Amino acid sequence: MNGENLRLFFALWPETAVRARLDAAAGRLHERMGGRRMHPETLHLTLVFVGELAQERLAELQALAAGIKAAKFEVLFDYADCWRHKHIAHLGASQPPPALLELVGQLESRMDRACIHFDRRPYVPHITLLRQAECAALDPGLEPISWSARDFVLLNSVSRTEGTRYALRGRWPLL
Repeated sequence: MNGENLRLFFALWPETAVRARLDAAAGRLHERMGGRRMHPETLHLTLVFVGELAQERLAELQALAAGIKAAKFEVLFDYADCWRHKHIAHLGASQPPPALLELVGQLESRMDRACIHFDRRPYVPHITLLRQAECAALDPGLEPISWSARDFVLLNSVSRTEGTRYALRGRWPLL
């Protein structure tokens, strides 16, 4: 695999009970909005999208993540929304916890120092539930979902004929 690029991102990966609640919310939105539901096993909260990175730099990225010192936290996904220009229905957190923003900031800062490029944009925590959704049919009245973040992961996005799947490339605890 020498010379091959990987498509990587840091994320929070839900426990089984949270994943089930997210999938149930996706089902309720899908009934109203149509579109394409995300596979339950791919539901996650992106922290930092790295994008394409040479396989040779994977160990460097993993070591960078291992040095993160960030607190555990609770995040409440308390509203549903839809980005009309992309037709993406998602859950959002109206009050992201400071520890979540600190974790994202540490990852970005360490990648900057290591000259690892990543997708630079203001961080908006969201969980994509539907693609190609009919945004006009949005029902924002979903029950809030609380998520206890105890660790974060590095995932490799792999495209397959049956859809995108994620391969775990590392997991690190929060303090």
